[in-house]
Formats: sequence, structure tokens, C-alpha cells
Amino acid sequence: MTPVRVAVVGVGWWGRVLADAAGRGTGLGIAACTGRSPENRATFAQSYGCRDLASYEAVLADPAVEGVLITTPHSLHAEQVVAAARHGKDVFVDKPFSLTTADGRRATEACRRAGVVLAVGHQRRRQAASRALKRLVDEGALGRVAQIEGNFSADIGFNLKPGMWRTDRAETPGGAMTNLGIHHVDTFQYLLGPIARVMAFSRRVALTDVQIDDATSILFEFASGGLGYLGTSWVHANRTAVIALYGTEAQAWSEADGARLFLARRGASERTEVSLTPVDAVVEELAEFARCVRERGQPEVGGEVATANVAVLEAIVESIETGRAARVGS
Repeated sequence: MTPVRVAVVGVGWWGRVLADAAGRGTGLGIAACTGRSPENRATFAQSYGCRDLASYEAVLADPAVEGVLITTPHSLHAEQVVAAARHGKDVFVDKPFSLTTADGRRATEACRRAGVVLAVGHQRRRQAASRALKRLVDEGALGRVAQIEGNFSADIGFNLKPGMWRTDRAETPGGAMTNLGIHHVDTFQYLLGPIARVMAFSRRVALTDVQIDDATSILFEFASGGLGYLGTSWVHANRTAVIALYGTEAQAWSEADGARLFLARRGASERTEVSLTPVDAVVEELAEFARCVRERGQPEVGGEVATANVAVLEAIVESIETGRAARVGS
């Protein structure tokens, strides 16, 4: 397959993660980059052997660029996706797809009308443990899943400084939800189907230099009848990335950032580890994007799936603001 020539839009940490992953046999070739800082653009271009373009408009006008990898601040995603579609560029955009369902639907429709591929970066559902959990749920091995719980947190809040875009409350509604928790929302809905209602609390517990929430706790009610809990924070002493499912016939735990899975069947005194084949979830999602561009296929996580996650985010923000339970999509 001829490599798909893409431009990285946003040359910060995650832009570099995607560029590194793209070089590991994905079928993507980094042709160009753009970002707000001329110095960062130049460094990125030198590191990855690509052209340094001064603006997003220059990227879209470049006939040598077939697609874009967007890793910009969340509030820019929808407009940048719409603009890419208008110029016939295929799109891979990092999560969250947008900050509102209205923007998510608008961007999805723009890509549909233009006939361009739209993929959204929810790679954690592709982790080895997540895939194994999905099989266990679908096979009925857990019985009826009564509860799901998870926590996705890190210590990055201690590195946030005033003026960084993540310290803008408009960019980070619900504290770490847009940065971390939205991943687990996607995995939860991948495993158990749509979330129908949420009750959420978000507070600034430990951070003093920036005026954003750093700890968020959410209860979920699924359309299927099960219940769930998600915790997400920027001020854990160490990275936390766990998911547990509790069923009537067995319980299962995803640990070690989705690399290990443990299972305890009804009556078992101890849990046992399930053998997993390691995967590189970011490489896998980028390789899928490249295949879809060349074959005009549909990515696993496109605009509609990603917008369903944004709808849960909107309900979480509503619940935090009102102090009441909020229905998803209300």
C-alpha cells in the first residue's frame, strides 16, 4: 500500500506520540506539520523529516497532503474537521471529538457530505484487556453485568501552569474528563452499550496554581439496566488506569493500563490471570485509518460513535453544574 501522506496539526506531546507511532508500520507518512509555535514546528519538522507549514490553511491548500492528524485544543476540533472536509482531506482527530454534540454532528455530516474518512482517537478500547473483556461480555461468560467501575487518572496536574491551554475551564469541562476520563466513557459504552443517565461531582482538591477542577467522580446508569462508576483526576500520586466488571457469573479486572486481565468465576477463592497478546493500540488505530483512506472504509470509531461519547460528557458537565442527575442527550 502506498503510504498515506498526512500532516500533523498540533506539534505538542501527543502530536509527537502519533508521529512516532505512524513510523511503526501504519501505512502513514508524515509529510508536513503545523502548530502555533514556529520554534516547535521547526523542531518537529527536523525530527520527522517533514515540511514546516506556517498555518492550518497552508496544510489544507497543499495538494501533497492527503490527510490530517489533529491534536489541537479541544475547542478547535470541530471547525478544523469541517475545514479539512471542505478541502477533501481525510481526518484523524484526537479525542474528545468536540465539546458539544451539536459540533460533533456538524463535523460528522461535513465529512459524510465530502466523502472523506473521519476517525477519532479512542485507542484504549483496542487495548488487549479491553478486547478480551468485550469477548467475555459478548459470550456471556460474566453472566449479567450488574456493575462496571473504572479510574483513569495521572499526576500531570502538578505540571500545569497558568497560561497553558489545559488550564482554561472552557477547554477542560469536568476536570480531567476531556483529557483522561473520556477514554473510559468510550470503553464503557463499547463494553456495555449506551449510558442513559449520569450523576457527577467535580472539585479542585489539590491544585493551587490553576483554577480548574482536579478530581471528578461520576455514577452511570446504562440503558441496559446496569450501573457504573468512573473516577478521573489529575492529582494522583501515580498513573491509574483500571476497569472492573462485576457479573452474576464472573468478575474481571483490566489492569496495568490495559495490558493485564484477571478473572474470577463464581465460587472461585482467587482470581486468575488471562493470557493476552500485547498490542500497540495507537499503531493499530492509525493503521486502520490508513487502510480506510486507501480502501474508503469506515473506521471503528467514527463521528457517530465519538459524538455519543461527547453526549455523555455534556451530561456530566450538566450534572456538575446543576447538582442533579442528567439524562444523556437531553
